[in-house]
Amino acid sequence: MKRLSALLVVFFTLVCSHVSAESSNFVFTGKEMYESCNHALKGLDRTGEYDDHRFGVCAGYIAGIVDFHTVATTVKSLSADMFCLPPKISTAQVIRSVTQYLEDNPGKHHDLAAYLVILALREGYPCKEENFSK
Repeated sequence: MKRLSALLVVFFTLVCSHVSAESSNFVFTGKEMYESCNHALKGLDRTGEYDDHRFGVCAGYIAGIVDFHTVATTVKSLSADMFCLPPKISTAQVIRSVTQYLEDNPGKHHDLAAYLVILALREGYPCKEENFSK
């Protein structure tokens, strides 16, 4: 199982590292994700104008990836522990982690947002080695 998880991560990384916004007209890029989440943080911190739409885009996009990951790690045939969120983590904490990753990696803003969210969560909330041997 450990080897399968590692292979899935490598495969996903290779596939996504070659996929950028230029490959499709309907993709959500890291740049767009960063703009939405950065704006959402202003609302969460009450430091600027709050826009329900941008918050919803940011939070909804991240929640969709987290939900998919939860399903993938629950269904035995889809095991792929790409990241391990703490049980009581808040939406705001996850948004902050993703936004910080995007801020720290502006050279990746042309990549697909889903790929970047997974990289951000993987870096911020790595799984312990024993999580791969379910």
